[in-house]
Amino acid sequence: MKKIIAVISIASAISLTSCASNPWANIPYQEANEWKSIGVPVNNAQEFRQNGFTPSDAKPWIQSGINAPITIISWHQAGFTPKEAAKWQEKGFTLQKAIDLKKQGLTVE
Repeated sequence: MKKIIAVISIASAISLTSCASNPWANIPYQEANEWKSIGVPVNNAQEFRQNGFTPSDAKPWIQSGINAPITIISWHQAGFTPKEAAKWQEKGFTLQKAIDLKKQGLTVE
């Protein structure tokens, strides 16, 4: 009986340790692999997920050269596409300035 309890205790400790050492443990395996495949670190993946983004949602933003979740989320919420946001940013415009100019019917090329 003591051996069984010892084995269960050790197995539980190993299980808990492996979960604690895997920062991706709270994200489903396949989704975690998708985040990793587009170069998103776990902390960013968690932030994206908290804001309703999937790896498919984030991928075009990352491919356009925008990597920071807060930047992507802000520009997305303001109604910009990844390509539009990248163009505005390449020209040095802040989000607010881009919003103001877009309201005036202007675009950036």
